[in-house]
Amino acid sequence: MSLLTINQLTAGYGKLEVLHGISLAVEPGQFVAILGPNGSGKSTLVKSVFGLTRIFGGSIAVESTPLVGLPTEKIGRQGLAYIPQRENVFTSMTIRDNLLLAVRKLSQAAAGHSLTEVYQLFPILEQRQAQRAGRLSGGERQMLAIALGWLSRPRLMLLDEPSAGLSPLFVKEIFRVLRHLCDSGLTLVVVEQNARSVLRWCDYAYVLREGQVAFQGTSADILTDEETVKGYLGVGRINTAEAQRTLRDEN
Repeated sequence: MSLLTINQLTAGYGKLEVLHGISLAVEPGQFVAILGPNGSGKSTLVKSVFGLTRIFGGSIAVESTPLVGLPTEKIGRQGLAYIPQRENVFTSMTIRDNLLLAVRKLSQAAAGHSLTEVYQLFPILEQRQAQRAGRLSGGERQMLAIALGWLSRPRLMLLDEPSAGLSPLFVKEIFRVLRHLCDSGLTLVVVEQNARSVLRWCDYAYVLREGQVAFQGTSADILTDEETVKGYLGVGRINTAEAQRTLRDEN
């Protein structure tokens, strides 16, 4: 059974429909990317899963549990975590206090173990744990946001543009950690504008255009489809051999 199933979803804001009959499935332990040009509905799709848009029709389910109509807090209780592009950390608090807030319901021993795991994933957060989150660089802040989402121990994590505005070094590190978390059992749905980078790490991708699925397939399928990369992703086409060499070449 798929972990996340979306069937003929039509959604948007107010009276505006942004998504028009989208269907997709995400399997347990899969790293799925949602790609497409600006305005294609990528962010609206993940927001819809978390109950942050108006649903006009269709269904969303985690395993056998329908999500449409549930308040956001109840969706979170189904084992989902959502990392928005902005406003994803408590900027007036230190890194450590952000993390302690996320583990506040755990025993002291369990909380300490969780913090150790976070610092192993992102050593820079330990080095700067006394620094206020609002003074972090974009990449450091994104690391903290991912750590906060992961500390809720979700089955499925949805991320909206985690590499936006980051340097190539931070982009690589963010995707390396996400791949590691996925390989450890976490299921990921990642909205990304940086198509070429995320396609090196993900298992499968959906390309949206004007609120509909225009193409779907593995990273190699997408990178070697000329119409998709030129028309929807804005990156140059590469041949199959090159695609296979570049996919996950940073692992």
